[in-house]
Amino acid sequence: MVKRVVQWTTGKIGAEAVRGIVAHPELELVGCFAFSPDKVGRDVGELCGVDPLGVLATDDIDALLGLAPDCVSYMPYSPNFDHVVRILESGANVVTTLYMLSGSGNGDDVHDRIVAAADRGGASLLAGGIYPGHANNVAMALSAMCARVDCISLLESLELSSYENEKMFRSMGFDGEVGDPSVVDLCERTNGSFKDMVRVMAHEMGVELDEMRFDVEFAAADRTLDFGYMKIGKGRIAGIKGVVSGVVDGTPRVQCGFAWAMGEEMTPRWPITHGYSIEITGDPSVSCTFSRVDTARGGELTVAMPVVNAIPDVCAAPPGIVNFQALPYAKASMR
Repeated sequence: MVKRVVQWTTGKIGAEAVRGIVAHPELELVGCFAFSPDKVGRDVGELCGVDPLGVLATDDIDALLGLAPDCVSYMPYSPNFDHVVRILESGANVVTTLYMLSGSGNGDDVHDRIVAAADRGGASLLAGGIYPGHANNVAMALSAMCARVDCISLLESLELSSYENEKMFRSMGFDGEVGDPSVVDLCERTNGSFKDMVRVMAHEMGVELDEMRFDVEFAAADRTLDFGYMKIGKGRIAGIKGVVSGVVDGTPRVQCGFAWAMGEEMTPRWPITHGYSIEITGDPSVSCTFSRVDTARGGELTVAMPVVNAIPDVCAAPPGIVNFQALPYAKASMR
């Protein structure tokens, strides 16, 4: 049965989700929430750079929920928890690329509200994307090759300057002052989704963690960098490299690392591999790397599609927060 889907915002990732929903044979786009007033009343296809779709964006939440969607593809820049609760209470399932909605990164009170709303509405919520989300799902699948697993390490290594999002980059610590302790705290807060991912992976592997560690280092711009939409001053942060580690008996067992750069002119300059690496140490040890081959489009597509392709399975899942490991492997349709 075709699932009726409402898209919640049409930013960079939301626009890719719309294209994916429209192309998916098991999904039908029936509505769209517009965050910006200037998008209200406009055709969603126009907003997403495709042919008109006959669906107009609106900011009327009651009207959207009145469409009785099976699922809401929820992809705003930042979450409105009241909206999420209303959606779930209405009985609509939710898929989102805001990974912290599935864990405690936004606080235990928010997590409890979401769980209670899902229970009242008999709905499910899946939070994912590429990393966290799909990359850790690949790591779990690789672990099936091993008789023993000592440690699983994932790394996202990307040059980010082509993604025009100054607000996000500054919230991560870019253009901050190297050596400023508050920037370390800022960076750790924005990596809360990695902490949730480490907890989920450890749980799936049957490991009870003793503690969570966060380590980070910064690279300074060799000169003032101007990307058009944002400048990074000379000597200020242009690269961020770190890792979130789940530790048992003093030894890291699950790690989620990141190496991010804005341009190449920075010191130190660590290698950027433009993709994702998985290293499993055990018996046997296993490694895997993957990245997009077609770089003409941004990474938004690979962030959106894991949750879009999972919509039919999320609609069939029991109420509550679900993760990829609890679902059948989401697959693209060959057409």
